[in-house]
Amino acid sequence: MTKTDSHLITLSIENLNIKAIIGILESERTTSQNLHIKAKITYFYSVQEEAYIDYALVSKMICQKLQNEKYDLLESALCDIAQHLKSVFPAITSLEIHIKKPDILAPIVVGASISKHW
Repeated sequence: MTKTDSHLITLSIENLNIKAIIGILESERTTSQNLHIKAKITYFYSVQEEAYIDYALVSKMICQKLQNEKYDLLESALCDIAQHLKSVFPAITSLEIHIKKPDILAPIVVGASISKHW
């Protein structure tokens, strides 16, 4: 592959808003709460192979992980999601994911993020 047929592309996902059970407080273990997710995923796109990463599929995968796994910690969720995305899409070279919990300490918005480079 030459530099002319391969490009470093960054996907952006913003305003991905879902409800999920996540947290360590008793109330967080029984009641879904609002989550705001943002992600940037960088990967090598091959023009010849049309090897792209489907942002709709990535969004769906993030939502499914958060809703199905019921993580205790944002940190655990972020690490698991990052590893899962890399295993499904090996072309990923780096990613950044932010998860915010806008209601737990309202009006303060709290959250965590992960930044990974491969």
